[in-house]
Amino acid sequence: MNIQHLIIFCVAQIIGLIIILLRRKFRTLPNLLLKLVFVNIIAHYIYYYFFYEGLITSSSNLAYLIIPFAIIAPPLVYYYAMSVMYGKIKFTKSSLLHLIPILLNTGIFVLFIQSTSQKETLLILAKSVVVSLYFIYPILIIKMIGNFYNIKGITLSVFKYNKKKTTLIRLLWFMMQVHFIILLIKISLPLLVDGTQQTMDIINLCFLMFLGYALSYVIISEPKTIHLANEKVGLGGFKKYDKSKLTREMAEENAMNLNRIMENEKPYLDTEFNLSECSKLCNLPTHTISETLNGLMNQSFNDYINNYRVEEFKKIALQKDYKNYTILALAFEAGFKSKATFNASFKKFTGQTPSEYIKTSIKKQ
Repeated sequence: MNIQHLIIFCVAQIIGLIIILLRRKFRTLPNLLLKLVFVNIIAHYIYYYFFYEGLITSSSNLAYLIIPFAIIAPPLVYYYAMSVMYGKIKFTKSSLLHLIPILLNTGIFVLFIQSTSQKETLLILAKSVVVSLYFIYPILIIKMIGNFYNIKGITLSVFKYNKKKTTLIRLLWFMMQVHFIILLIKISLPLLVDGTQQTMDIINLCFLMFLGYALSYVIISEPKTIHLANEKVGLGGFKKYDKSKLTREMAEENAMNLNRIMENEKPYLDTEFNLSECSKLCNLPTHTISETLNGLMNQSFNDYINNYRVEEFKKIALQKDYKNYTILALAFEAGFKSKATFNASFKKFTGQTPSEYIKTSIKKQ
């Protein structure tokens, strides 16, 4: 099988995912944007197919065709993440900043088609603008999700919540960072070492193929990552209890206070810590805490606390001070009260067993 045949196979795979999302029960805004992400991936495949067929060369005007698709991909992922969190796309005046890279590359394209001797230089300049987006947009996505949960700064802790519904966001976010590294090397290396352009093209194509496989695996193995038409619109669709006076703004303030207390005081390390104790600590009624977590974060109080405990376990599991602890001892150290609750929570929030997580982490060190 030559590389062109492999590209055709990958295109068929992505088209299969699009066909799945065309079903009536999947007709939601997040899935529409996800389909556009898939179409964008297909456009990249088609470009490489024509490139390897010899219909596009690096010195022809057609070489610029990949730029518009590459420049649209990061904003598409950003707005997909926004639609998952809020159930809608929120446009503000600052949204106009997304147009800057498009305008820059439009100007470069005008110079590109008029040039006879600087085409490759201008193409590298246009690609450099694109590469910067694969660094900037992951930061914007983290910040946007952080704003949703009222978490200040830029931190990966924003991925602690609603893990099932944000699995594809995390995957695309991670892949954007990997793609940034590949594209950066793809632009820089040929300038330093002759004859590496084709090798980097193949590496980039292999990455896109792997992305297709990863998306397929997540969608098939975790069906709940796909948003159904009959579900609550967006994770930010705050749902009040009957006759409750709690507003979304009040819930956001409560959540911010809860997060701050959990991160600073770590009361969840106490195995006896419960909703009543949390109520006293936060000076909030128990029903208000429950409504805040269920309505805003789509989590029960137990899941909210156990999520922190799982993260604590992951922090201490590989520390030298705890190297002689058994897995169960580490779980108790993180605040869990029983082995059954620990194992169920760890599997729920990480998709792995504790022993699988430790083995994988050790290999990475």
